Amino acid sequence: MTRDNRLYLAWVVALVATLGSLYFSEVRQFNPCILCWFQRIFMYPLAVILGVAALGGDLRVRRYVVPLAGIGVLVALYHNLETWGVVPVPLACTADPSASCGTPWPVWGLDSPLNTILTIPVLSMIAFTLILLLLSWKRTPKAV
Repeated sequence: MTRDNRLYLAWVVALVATLGSLYFSEVRQFNPCILCWFQRIFMYPLAVILGVAALGGDLRVRRYVVPLAGIGVLVALYHNLETWGVVPVPLACTADPSASCGTPWPVWGLDSPLNTILTIPVLSMIAFTLILLLLSWKRTPKAV
């Protein structure tokens, strides 16, 4: 796979994650919690930045994208640790029960066993991780 393909693929991942989060909140009416909002803050710009970089063939975009995706994956990891019961739910997440960080939204249908495995925070963490992996190619030295 060439670098350009990885850049386009990273853009597609960010675009699908952005559209997916909008689908869950606007169509399915899931109220995003505070940690979901923070993940959106780091994902939405990636869809734009990676799109512009992919269309322009700008491989130097990593210096802008990696910090956003890196912080996003850390927020998603914390959110998952909360969901899995490893860390306590912060008070900010319990203020509005309809947008609680611990709400297990039925992403895949009401009776699907995937709801306990592929939750929205897990999908977010996968998307940020994929973007980081796709942009982690080795730099080639510039020709003199």
